[in-house]
Amino acid sequence: MTELLNLSEAPDEPLHRLMWLSGVKDQVRLELDEQYRRCYFDLRMQGRLQEAFDFGAHSPTRVLAFTRAENESRGRLVRWNDTRR
Repeated sequence: MTELLNLSEAPDEPLHRLMWLSGVKDQVRLELDEQYRRCYFDLRMQGRLQEAFDFGAHSPTRVLAFTRAENESRGRLVRWNDTRR
């Protein structure tokens, strides 16, 4: 199996390693959420949000939260004219 993460810099001492891994997890989550926001936002802009719902990676509530967060980060430029809240 190919590793996506290079953990060679992780400390050897178990408690320090645990703390280090927790920081990595937080950073990965931040970066992934940013990408999810962009993808879902773009799908919503293209009128393809139902495809995202059907794919099922996240609940509809979470998908809409991602699109709102991305819209907010862009200065609320989009007023959604779809029936989603």
